[in-house]
Amino acid sequence: MARETSSTEHVTRTGIRIVGKAAAELVAQAAAIALTPPPVTDALWAARFRVRARLGGGSPVPALLETIGAALRSDWDGCPAITRDTPFTRPAARFRGISWDVIGDPGAWRGELVWRHQHHRLAGTAVTTHLVIDEQQQFTTLTLVAAADGGVQGVRGIVGAGQSRPPILDALRQAVVLSADGDEGRVHPLDDADVAPFVREVLLSDDRAWPVAVLAPLEHGGYLLPPEQLADELFGLAPVHAIVRHSGTFRLTDAVGDRRLSAYWGALRIYRPEFSCADRSDDHWLLMRDRLEDPLERAILVGSVAQATRHRVLPVEGVAARRAAMASPAPEPADRPAPEPAEVEAMGVAASPNVGPAPVSLAGLEALAELPAAMSQLAAQLHDLTGAVGHLVTVNAQLSDEVARLRTATAIRATSAQAVERRLERIEAAVRHEPTDGEGASGTPEPEALEPEIDGEDLPTLLDAVRQAASEYSDALLILDSAEASAADSPFEDVDRAAVVLQAMAYVSRRRQEGGLGTGLRAAFQELGIDYRGQIAKTTSQKLRQQYDFVGPDGVDHTCHEHIAIGSTYDPRYCLRIYFTSRAPSEPRFVVGHVGRHLTVMTST
Repeated sequence: MARETSSTEHVTRTGIRIVGKAAAELVAQAAAIALTPPPVTDALWAARFRVRARLGGGSPVPALLETIGAALRSDWDGCPAITRDTPFTRPAARFRGISWDVIGDPGAWRGELVWRHQHHRLAGTAVTTHLVIDEQQQFTTLTLVAAADGGVQGVRGIVGAGQSRPPILDALRQAVVLSADGDEGRVHPLDDADVAPFVREVLLSDDRAWPVAVLAPLEHGGYLLPPEQLADELFGLAPVHAIVRHSGTFRLTDAVGDRRLSAYWGALRIYRPEFSCADRSDDHWLLMRDRLEDPLERAILVGSVAQATRHRVLPVEGVAARRAAMASPAPEPADRPAPEPAEVEAMGVAASPNVGPAPVSLAGLEALAELPAAMSQLAAQLHDLTGAVGHLVTVNAQLSDEVARLRTATAIRATSAQAVERRLERIEAAVRHEPTDGEGASGTPEPEALEPEIDGEDLPTLLDAVRQAASEYSDALLILDSAEASAADSPFEDVDRAAVVLQAMAYVSRRRQEGGLGTGLRAAFQELGIDYRGQIAKTTSQKLRQQYDFVGPDGVDHTCHEHIAIGSTYDPRYCLRIYFTSRAPSEPRFVVGHVGRHLTVMTST
């Protein structure tokens, strides 16, 4: 982890220089990361599967071990083969560490992997994959847990938790057949006649212990997202049932007795266990059309479901727990009478020359007897204190977010008011203006006569505002070169207003990344007084749609149909459009492709 330069100085591999007498101790503490199964509180995603071999009726364990070994070798070239009888350990560091432990023989065998590695989606974040294979005769189970230091907060919120499903699961599904509570990750279609029995026998079943997802079709058929994609994202957490036709959504509403508990017009509803028709609608997760298409909104949903269901999987009994259980002596029968003093003396305990009577005072015995109760009370107090501190942190975060929202909304309204005042001042100046030599024959002043006589080089331009936003909000906005080019070509005058809108977009993007948006983008922007439009006109021709495609820095095309509208005229001095997308694959930021003139549409040409 570090390069030692002197007894009081260390330089890490990343170039950080640690100076002082305690430098060596600090570096040692940072490197000493325990590679143990993660605690329950750190779990982000957890699922348990039954495992079957793809071909024949043999044991699936060899295929599991081969797949796990291939995944580990991608992180550690020198990883030894994963076998039933050879444990090994790689020392832990911040972003790496592997421990493989085994116990038992085929037919009654358990293998446990603890693998610390970088998060596959969040840069600079460590995650621990905990995998336990339990083989009992012909029955094999696989428990898979993803955890991070600090739990949900360690991955920047519930969005990160929803993005933490172990990638190794996809490889394991290719090697063996996995099923979670009887579900193999396939989509279950629901015809109109199947809906009522489904509600009665599945949703309202008292035996159901897991959530169930229901996907509604669009009014004219089809789905917003492929049902297979949703089944893959929710595999291990909730089976996906897809209503085949739009008419089936009416059958669902009739069966549950309340449209607020139903799903229609392309929405996704996940029903918790113990569902009843008298429940509140917000007791069960719902993603409407605009939010279902948003990958971060779906990550919030997956993270919420994972957090709600992890207690059904955790804690996981690993190899260490099994080994301790096998080593512990059998408990004494509860009804065995205590030995009499004469029996003790007959066993030779008191007469042994090496074992003398241990004098124990009555006060000491009483103190020992009270110790468990005192420890339990202390643990309860610490738990209460931890809860109080966590509540204060949550409240403080909510207050900070509300202050930021109010400041952003106030800035938006202030710039809007200033823009209106400037336009009114120009109109009043034009009305009161007396004819001069610079006017036309009709007595109307030329446009140049109404412009303020200020040196243009001293005023910030729209390009300056865009470049400043690209630098300052790089964690929330990915501003493409095409956006800078369009800003340089735009004569939009209200640069301050454009800068504030870009700031507001960064604020919404950050809240969305943290999972704190709680609503769709339209409502979030509306709270700030911003006109957000999620799509372009359906009548836009295919030729005109091509102008909404922009190339990113990695050469990937981004289709930016979402846009912010400033001004209702097509005059580029008073009209600005910010075209962006919030749905770029593997990109949590808003990708901004255009900041400038209204793009060509049928009404503007």
